[in-house]
Amino acid sequence: MAMAMQVALLTRWEWFKLRRRWVPWVLLGIAVVISQLIFWLGVTFGDDLSYQSPTENIANGLGVASFMGPFIAVILASAVVGGEYGWGTLRPVLSRGAGRWPLLLSKVSVTLLCTAAGLLILAVIVAVSGFIAEAILTDPDLAGYGSVTWLDLLALYGRSVYAFLPYIALALFAVVLTGSNGIGSAIALGFYFIELAVLSPILSIFSWSDHVFAFMLSPNVNAWISLDPIEESNIATFGGIGDEAHGFIILTVYVVVLAAAAMALFMRRDIAGAKGG
Repeated sequence: MAMAMQVALLTRWEWFKLRRRWVPWVLLGIAVVISQLIFWLGVTFGDDLSYQSPTENIANGLGVASFMGPFIAVILASAVVGGEYGWGTLRPVLSRGAGRWPLLLSKVSVTLLCTAAGLLILAVIVAVSGFIAEAILTDPDLAGYGSVTWLDLLALYGRSVYAFLPYIALALFAVVLTGSNGIGSAIALGFYFIELAVLSPILSIFSWSDHVFAFMLSPNVNAWISLDPIEESNIATFGGIGDEAHGFIILTVYVVVLAAAAMALFMRRDIAGAKGG
């Protein structure tokens, strides 16, 4: 209980520090602009982008916002953890009694909470755009995600938030490994974009790609957050389990391995002075 209280207090303190920085607000602004561009480009060039219910609108908003989630999670995690390395403030904080693992856990917690809040804000903004598009479009026939209940919507939100954890763990490991905000975020973002925009299209031309996709992060994220239970993913699941279960297992393995590696490094390394980046 005492440890939990310490983590909660440290998380609150991390939020007080983070909200005074420009990083979360600039990130949110960029994410809003990009998500709106994605939505309205889809409206402009799509055949039918009007929605049948408020829940479908919000589900579509979550789908668009989820694309920005890993980007937000990686930058925030790198800034929250890497900033301490750059400023040289880790040693003073630890010397005041904050344990290493409670401090690191608090940074992960504030990153996840802020990313979850950002996802919700983006989803609502895109949903509002959906209502506007529905009002001005002449063809209101898009089936969207089908019949989406509020319970489905809550489940989709929870899945999307959980899907950000591997990217937070990846950024955490990269920053602790390099001791640099910039290098750590570059490694994590590079992994995200290369896997999504380079490896996936190239591998998809091969017949055996589903066996590779089975262990890649982004295909399993897509399988995990899919609302359509009959939609087939491009991953080869093992043991006859469903795509969702396979995605959850792979995501959890990424989280556990990367977080454990980051914690092991953080617990054993000496803390140097300010690095400035």
